[in-house]
Amino acid sequence: MIRGSLVLRSVTARRFISSGTKYTTLSNGITVASETIPNAQHSSVGLYFSAGSRSEHPYNNGVSALTATVLSQQHNASADGVVVSAQNGREFNGIVAETTNDNIEAAGKLLSTIATNAEDIVSKADFQFGKNFLTNQANALEANPRSRVISHLSATAYQGYSLGLPKLGTEESISNLDQQDSLRHLSKHLVNDNIVISAAGSFDHDKLVNAIESNLKVAQGVKPEKKPASFLGSEVRMRDDTMPKAYISIAVHGEGLNSPDLYTAQVAAKIFGNFNIHSPKAHYKSSKLSSIVQEYNIVEKYEHFSKSLSDHGLWGFYAEIPDRFTIDDFVHFTLKQWNRLSISISEAEVARAKAQVKTHLLRGLTHTKRVATHNARDILAVGHQKSITEAFQKIDAITVADVKKWGQNKVWDRDIVISGTGLIEDLLDYNRNRNEMAMMRW
Repeated sequence: MIRGSLVLRSVTARRFISSGTKYTTLSNGITVASETIPNAQHSSVGLYFSAGSRSEHPYNNGVSALTATVLSQQHNASADGVVVSAQNGREFNGIVAETTNDNIEAAGKLLSTIATNAEDIVSKADFQFGKNFLTNQANALEANPRSRVISHLSATAYQGYSLGLPKLGTEESISNLDQQDSLRHLSKHLVNDNIVISAAGSFDHDKLVNAIESNLKVAQGVKPEKKPASFLGSEVRMRDDTMPKAYISIAVHGEGLNSPDLYTAQVAAKIFGNFNIHSPKAHYKSSKLSSIVQEYNIVEKYEHFSKSLSDHGLWGFYAEIPDRFTIDDFVHFTLKQWNRLSISISEAEVARAKAQVKTHLLRGLTHTKRVATHNARDILAVGHQKSITEAFQKIDAITVADVKKWGQNKVWDRDIVISGTGLIEDLLDYNRNRNEMAMMRW
């Protein structure tokens, strides 16, 4: 038995038991999607719209996150027991209300009021307070080595395109924004064809719909087209010898949410998995790469990822290495393991990875806010919600041959993007690492 299956059963037992998702289209054309979870202790409902940093340009970078943040700050939770927050991504923004199950109608009415009066709220808000709040968030992300490296990985992968912009903006770009920028943003993106309302918890779907229907009034408009993007093999280096470690990430062009190979890429990433030398489970990791790095003591921690947006993605690893002179060793061994995706992975590796992907998907849906955001993201990106049942069926159908084929098409001898900061003196040049993406075969 694959060990991951025991963990999977444990997580499944703890997860909310969903009774399915209901959909209703309001008279103004907006879709309301609610996932009923009878065992949930509270409920969340959010108004989400396609925008995010992908809808921006370098001179107004951060306007979508700032607008959502300002709208979410204009409510006192003590008034009605509803907590409002903003959700900001590269392709969407959301205003989410969390409350008790029996107070969901009040949350729906509140969101409807905020959306209906959005322009008036922005015009009268303390805009500088919102800018300071968002600037602090953006600086915190930049100060975190992992967040900084991953953000710059996207920036170099999609350089010249809005998809590469920081999702919260930068301190400089945020400081240059004013209320007119937010008002222009709202007029273009807060329109009926670009909005979905997603909720999760234990409540009556019809009561939520009635509360929203009677209070929500937004402009009619067409969903803006997504700005194009193109992957470019490249690198960005932010060497800083005052930092204690090297923080690096290398990736290839991955899969988008609408790709038929979405779950194949996730399984491929889990084959190599993650490793943390400080974890009590470190010596029991089963991947070949984890055995190699422990034998030679060349890395402190690493994790493989498959990050997906609507039509683009990044597939690769992030690592932290305290000894600068083992960076090249770790990169060499990792990229050589990537070569194995095309030629020599085993049935056991794929089976174990499939179980881990399922566990990862379930762990991401253990809070009603996460469930609501996950469903809204899918609806906005691909037009429908991907259920866990559907995901599990597709994962179960993946074979060793599928993973090998994906590796041959997307990893073998493909361009890479590299991002690094800290003690990266021994991170060798781009061409050296690019050459590791294939090997001589006879």
